[in-house]
Amino acid sequence: MSSALGDAPIVVAVAIDDQYAPWAATLLRSCIMANPSIALSFEIVHNGTLSEEDRSRLVLSAKSEHSSVRFHTVSGDDLRGLPTTPHFGTVVWMRFFIPDLLLDRTRVIYLDSDTLVMSGLLDLWSVPLDSTSIAAVANVVEPSVRPHVRSMGIEYPGGFFNSGVLVMDLERMRIDRSAEELLKTAFDHRDRLVWPDQDALNLVFRRRWLPLHPRWNAQNSFWAWDEWATDVFGRVPLEEAKIRPAIRHFEGPGLSKPWHYLCPYPGRKHYRAVMAQTPWAGTPLQDKTAATRFVRWFPPEARIQAYIRLDRVRRRLAERNQNRGRQR
Repeated sequence: MSSALGDAPIVVAVAIDDQYAPWAATLLRSCIMANPSIALSFEIVHNGTLSEEDRSRLVLSAKSEHSSVRFHTVSGDDLRGLPTTPHFGTVVWMRFFIPDLLLDRTRVIYLDSDTLVMSGLLDLWSVPLDSTSIAAVANVVEPSVRPHVRSMGIEYPGGFFNSGVLVMDLERMRIDRSAEELLKTAFDHRDRLVWPDQDALNLVFRRRWLPLHPRWNAQNSFWAWDEWATDVFGRVPLEEAKIRPAIRHFEGPGLSKPWHYLCPYPGRKHYRAVMAQTPWAGTPLQDKTAATRFVRWFPPEARIQAYIRLDRVRRRLAERNQNRGRQR
C-alpha cells in the first residue's frame, strides 16, 4: 500500500552515530508497528561509525513487507570544525546534509533517535507546506533561557521550534541552498549557540516555518513544565498531545531518556516494549547503580532534583580524580 503524495512511500530520515544505534532501531520498529500497511523508506545518515553488524540489525529492526532502508555517510571532513558542546557532539549537524544527500527525495519526515512513533504518519507526511520549507512543533523554554531565544530575534512563546521532529521540503531547501546557509550559520554563531542545531535551524527559518499540533512532538517538557507548556500551546491542544501523542519525544539529558533506569516520564514502558522487539532486546537500563536505586525511593516530583544533585557529586568526584591523576 502506498502513501499520499502520489505513489511515493513515506520517507523517514534519522541521523545517528554508533552510540545511538539501539535507540534508532527502536524508533524504526515503532514506525513499522504504528504504520503496518504503509510503505516506509528509511534513510539513515551516519558519521561512519556504524559497524556492519549495526547496519544489519538496523535493517532487521525496520523489516516489513512495505519498507526499505538505505545508509548515507557524512564524512569527518564535512563535520570538522563545527561547534560542539559538552552535551552535543558533531552528530547533531548531520541533519543539515540531508537535502544534498537525498537528491532523489523531495520530502522527508526527520526524527531524532530519542523519539517513538505511536500513531500513523500519513497525516504528518501529507501536511501542506505551501511556501515554507519546514514544519515543526514549538519548543517549551524555561525562563532562564528565554533571553537567549529573544536575542536571536525570535518571539516567545510559540516562535521557537523543537528540531526533533521536522517535515522537510528537500526540493525547496535545495533551491534555497538551505544546507549551505545552515552550516554557515553554525560557524558564524558558534559562540552563542545553546542548542546547536536547533538554534541554527531557528535562525535560518525564523518566521518561515509551519507550526504543527503538539501531538506530533510530545516532549518531556509537556509533563515536566505543564504551566509553561500551556503558555506555548494552550490548554486544549496540550492535553490532546498528552492524552494521545502521535510521536513521543524523550528530549533532555540523563534520566530524560527511556533507556535510563530513573526515567520518570510517560511512555517509557511502551518504549521498552518496542525495544524488546529489536535485535537490541535485553539491553540493560543505563545507570542502574546502588545510588540510583536509592534515588528511586524518592517521590516522582523529587526524583529529578535528587538525581541532579547526585550527578553534580559524580562530576566533582570525577574532576577531583582527574586532577589527582595529573599531579602524579
